[in-house]
Amino acid sequence: MSSGTGIKQDVARLLIEGDLAFSRRFLECVVEGAGKAVLPIFCMNGYLSLIIHESYRTLKANDPELAASLAYEHEETIQRARLSVKLFDDSKTGLDKVGDAFARIIDEGRQAFLGNTWFPPARRWETDLGEYRYRGRLVSTTHTVGFVMALPADALRDLSVLGQELSAVARAQSAYVSQAAGHLPWTGPSFMNSIAPDAFETRDHRSERHFNRIFDASLPDKMKASLTAFQCSLNVLDAMLRDDDNPASAETVFKLRYITLYHVLSSLEKLRNQYEEALGTASRSLLAAMLDHPVSAEIRSGEARHFRNTLIHYTPAEHLASKLSTNAPYYGLVEACFPTRDFPSLRAAVAEHTGRMAALMDQWSGA
Repeated sequence: MSSGTGIKQDVARLLIEGDLAFSRRFLECVVEGAGKAVLPIFCMNGYLSLIIHESYRTLKANDPELAASLAYEHEETIQRARLSVKLFDDSKTGLDKVGDAFARIIDEGRQAFLGNTWFPPARRWETDLGEYRYRGRLVSTTHTVGFVMALPADALRDLSVLGQELSAVARAQSAYVSQAAGHLPWTGPSFMNSIAPDAFETRDHRSERHFNRIFDASLPDKMKASLTAFQCSLNVLDAMLRDDDNPASAETVFKLRYITLYHVLSSLEKLRNQYEEALGTASRSLLAAMLDHPVSAEIRSGEARHFRNTLIHYTPAEHLASKLSTNAPYYGLVEACFPTRDFPSLRAAVAEHTGRMAALMDQWSGA
């Protein structure tokens, strides 16, 4: 084992390198795939933005010369997108402000897309909400994209035009990642190499009718849109990233699953605390199945906060340093924070729980 600043910086460097290599493999597929990669860009943008923002922040502290040489663009877009990963846990937003953001997005969509048909009786068939599915699983919606990327409703009218705009952002992200990870060996395919483009589909809905059918009748539309974003995050990890069998991706895929579960569980707890009395029996039962599961408790207990902080911010807390080693699986972080676990067992538990949580969210939504 090691201690002090040295091991903390070494672990941060190795975690960053793994995430950047994963991001490079994905982004090169995206840039090469152009238009057909629009939906994966939607699905992964929050995670990519988190990796880019936090790696750049850490490199500025640990390797300022390298950080100064990197192309870092679209900072405002990246900053917003990476905060979306925290869901209701962002200290600057929280449940109410996230809900208000979705309420505004819903209203803007209705204003942009409804009441435009020249023949008034036909307006009943107008739609203002787009769903994006992969192999039948919900992985994004126009409301979720609007929240993560701060895009106005009008920008979502034409997917091909939007794809060109998003590809420009992806190219800028790729420039940063390629420079920061340029010294790393190429370590095989991305999960994108297993994605079947024809397995994506778009479904259009009238949001008012759609929201009446999903989750719990007592919840306002803005909370149902928020829960849909949670559902999408879990399904992306369970339906798309589960096909990534590249050993070089294992640590980053684990990280994305863990931090998503951490924040989904924390956010669902906040929602239950605020709305539980109004919820129906079925909703309370499903929330209990998610929140009271032993793995849910484990993910949020003890040193879990420090573990989550290390995965996101890269530099371990000082009190963990003496327990870490660059030669240990996942650098000893799991054993330092979860004494009854090792990396393989926690990784397996988190993968299984991601599938369980995704299925329960799908069930709650009526999918």
